[in-house]
Amino acid sequence: MSACRFTAWAVLAVFCAFAVAQDESEISVSSNGLRVIAEDIAPDRALRPFNGDPGTSISLILTSLKGGLVQIDTKNSAISKFIDDKGTDLLTRKDPGLMAPLGFSMFRVSKDGKHAAMELNGPNAPAKGSAKLTIEGLLTVLCAKQTTEHIQRDVAIKNGSKITGPNLELTIDMVGKPDIGSEPVGLLIRAYKELDQVAEIRFFKADGTEIRSVRMGTAKMGILGNLTVEWNYNLAEKADTATVKLLLWSDLQKKRVPFKLDIDVGL
Repeated sequence: MSACRFTAWAVLAVFCAFAVAQDESEISVSSNGLRVIAEDIAPDRALRPFNGDPGTSISLILTSLKGGLVQIDTKNSAISKFIDDKGTDLLTRKDPGLMAPLGFSMFRVSKDGKHAAMELNGPNAPAKGSAKLTIEGLLTVLCAKQTTEHIQRDVAIKNGSKITGPNLELTIDMVGKPDIGSEPVGLLIRAYKELDQVAEIRFFKADGTEIRSVRMGTAKMGILGNLTVEWNYNLAEKADTATVKLLLWSDLQKKRVPFKLDIDVGL
């Protein structure tokens, strides 16, 4: 069985064995990375390893040979067990006041939809001398392959402009020179609901030629039950107006993927 090696705080050598869980949905789950940061680390955050908080992170790869991976439904996904072989609970914060990362990271999908990567984070480090970690849970994965087009013409590229679609309203904001990237225009597209139904957003000039766009990032904020989702784009050309094409998933479905991984660790 192949292994991968990482270096953590105090030259901690970690060997991550690959394990796989398979279910009826034909989505496999494997581990391809492990990161551990000790609790008693440098008091200056700038000196912390990986610029991270104490705890244990497991990198997961989801694979569907038939493709169609889109997103993870975090509300209906859960980690039920995250322990080392000495019984240490890696999932429950020892100090509820600490804000170490907990749960699922951003879901990143390959262009062909056959592979996706994410991290599972626990706030505690394994006990000294641990040889194996066990992580168990349920992933609810959104899958789709078919899209439909919704086109809106003459959208003003300015703050406050609306882009609408079936059960969907988007607002353009923060139009201007982007902070990151060489493109002349950056903008933010904001919604007050999940955007799982949106496969892609594309921009076109009046003559029908496409304005090259790059999606630079995603932000999601939930406060007191109110959700805000923001997608940042950079555009390669300036335009006062554009035709906006929304590609919307037409066959979105949820697949439940139970998994249990035993990950060998050498300390």
